[in-house]
Amino acid sequence: MLDIVLSELKENRTIRNNIDSILFFSGIQELQFPTTSNPKLLHEFLTLKKETKADDGESACLVYCKHHSDIIASSNTKDIKPYCEKHGMAYLTTLDILCVAVHKGLLTDTEANQLIKKITHNDESHLCCKSIEEHRKLHFEPIKVSY
Repeated sequence: MLDIVLSELKENRTIRNNIDSILFFSGIQELQFPTTSNPKLLHEFLTLKKETKADDGESACLVYCKHHSDIIASSNTKDIKPYCEKHGMAYLTTLDILCVAVHKGLLTDTEANQLIKKITHNDESHLCCKSIEEHRKLHFEPIKVSY
């Protein structure tokens, strides 16, 4: 996880106390976003921040994934989709991840729909579809299972 994203997560009072445990037990490692070591990435990051409404973490992830041939996961398609399409980058949304989990037998449709309800229980979180079935039918690209 990029250091910029980790800093943003730690600003969230709800998860701040759990973030270190999550990282430790999941094996996720913190990566430093190249600032002084790679001026090209830094310049692209700063330019992207000016051009979009994406926050620092999302902008850093887009640039990092582009230059490392990684896949970005975000539900902020308004900001990431044009950049990903312009640069031929793969991306997953929250609903895509749930579809993949259902396809791989990690979740049932019912469990995925329960998670969608939890995610959207307040007006702060928005997903394009209200059910996993709707997303699968309207938006899901089966190739994403192979990511």
